[in-house]
Amino acid sequence: MNKALIKGLVATAVVTALTGCGNDDDSSLNKFNLTIAHINDTHSSFDPTDFDFTAQIDSADFAVRTSAGGYPRVATALKAARAAADDADKPFLALHGGDAFQGSLYFNVLKGAGNATLLREMELDGMAIGNHEFDLGNEPLIEFANKVNFPLLAANLDTSADSQMANVANIMPYMIKEFNGEQVGVFGLVLEDMDSISSPGEDLVFNKEIETAQATVDALKELGVDKVVMVSHIGLDRDILIASNVNGVDVIVGGHSHTLLGDFTNLGNGNGSAVASYAEMFTNPNGTSKTCIVQAGDVAQAVGQVDVSFENGQVTACEGNNTLLIDNDFQHKYDGENRVALTEEDQASTEAFVNEQHNIALTEEDALLRSIIDIDYKPLIEAYEGLVIGQVFDANDPVDSGTLDNVRIPGVARNGASLPVTGSEAGAQVATSMVWKLNTLGYGVDLAITNTGGVRNNIVAGPDGLTAGYVLGSLLYFSNELAVVELKGADITQLLEDTINYSMSTSTGSFPTFANIEFTYNGLATVGEQIESLNICPEGVAAGNCSAIEDDTVYKVATNAYIAGGKDGYDIFDTKKQSEVVLSGFIDNESMIEYVEALTAEGKQLVEIPTGLTFIAPADYKIDDPIIKPEDNQ
Repeated sequence: MNKALIKGLVATAVVTALTGCGNDDDSSLNKFNLTIAHINDTHSSFDPTDFDFTAQIDSADFAVRTSAGGYPRVATALKAARAAADDADKPFLALHGGDAFQGSLYFNVLKGAGNATLLREMELDGMAIGNHEFDLGNEPLIEFANKVNFPLLAANLDTSADSQMANVANIMPYMIKEFNGEQVGVFGLVLEDMDSISSPGEDLVFNKEIETAQATVDALKELGVDKVVMVSHIGLDRDILIASNVNGVDVIVGGHSHTLLGDFTNLGNGNGSAVASYAEMFTNPNGTSKTCIVQAGDVAQAVGQVDVSFENGQVTACEGNNTLLIDNDFQHKYDGENRVALTEEDQASTEAFVNEQHNIALTEEDALLRSIIDIDYKPLIEAYEGLVIGQVFDANDPVDSGTLDNVRIPGVARNGASLPVTGSEAGAQVATSMVWKLNTLGYGVDLAITNTGGVRNNIVAGPDGLTAGYVLGSLLYFSNELAVVELKGADITQLLEDTINYSMSTSTGSFPTFANIEFTYNGLATVGEQIESLNICPEGVAAGNCSAIEDDTVYKVATNAYIAGGKDGYDIFDTKKQSEVVLSGFIDNESMIEYVEALTAEGKQLVEIPTGLTFIAPADYKIDDPIIKPEDNQ
């Protein structure tokens, strides 16, 4: 079937928008129009990822899954937008809001090198430095900066005391682009608290965001630049703070919060943000000038495009949207359970629906980038998947000491064990890997709670040991992003009771598995009092040193992004969170691989650890009879 090469704002509407925004004949006004295409938080998503949306077919909702984004599709979109601007002789910028690093196996294997090669082909004009660019220290970032053909922008990063980074010419506070005699200043802004969530060199200094933004705008104005764009990696909330506290930033191209700004209700996906629409204008503290804010989601699924109109250096209009870039490999659950390819009729109807929308587009992959990935990188990934990362040993298992068993609900057998008192052995290690990964990088989480539905299998050693491929393909194949949610102790207690009861009545996969806490679930007790003796164990349950949870204390909970949004019975994550959810950019299966590799480097095996759970079943709850492997971890 034919695909539209690019439609929506990323291509055909680009031409319309650009050709309709030429300078006015009114000589009393200095009019200028600028188009910006933008991406952010691409997180090494070289290949497409799954995307679910709802199509309207014969006036009925039709749930569809497809492949979305990936670097080759982003390249197609950015090149098409630039070509349209060039053909119309109109000013154009392509910007990246930071966090190209992390997020996929490609980064684990290639570090920053793969990103440098592929992003070079996207014709970017500049990129903010994200926190994940520092995850491996300064060296990979320096190598990346030296290889790309666009500047890395960070006005509040002071490199002067770092002997290596101070000499990197391609890391700069701002750049000035000239279009037919008109100058546009573009400066970068990075997290002022970078050293708390990443691993920058100790000699780097990250200055205050608001103060730096105002000082940079003032410096650009003194140079005669009256049109200023900020490309940032500080998150939507802080972008709004900049707009509300700094005069003179005309446009903010953002990142870090992974916010897909815009109204996607036409696709069944709601609004991307409750606090801002796409290209929303925020009034500056002087009460007159305004700042337009955009951001384009994450994992290279969408490209944003905004058309900005200026009069005498002031923004008068700011319009555009994010466009999701998809394949036509549509699938649907015709039997209510298994996704399969669409019938020919439904395929045609779904493609017709997509072609009528303004914020989703059937998009071909760029052939050059696809060939680089398939020829140069995929063989390395396939070899990595066969890599033995460690050994598994369960001394308590009377049947198979090379397996850590997984159950969704205690007492219900799954793949060879029922574990009616303690719950999932595999889940306990997965949760522990989440705490380990986030705290290695300074997130300061107190505990982890994730859903057993995300842990898909036992942890099983093959003939030579546990492989990366097994973790990716059998244990944690959903590739969930790690997230951090702040909850009060009382709400954690309620969350545990709610999700356990929900799992036994509605969804077995919602049963929680956790790290750094211990408690008894007493199904014989009154609802509301079923969680007993809940303790926080900062160094893990096995280490002891546990203390009672404090109801009014706020704790940082590591989890996955899926349930952090309140899905699968985890409503409290959404309704009782004490601050905005932090999306880390790290993926659960890759974090598990790194955790096992770290244990191996210390000469340790992946062993059975206490799950922290004592499960007392409700009176009417049916557990296995006989109990499978009763001697194991009971």
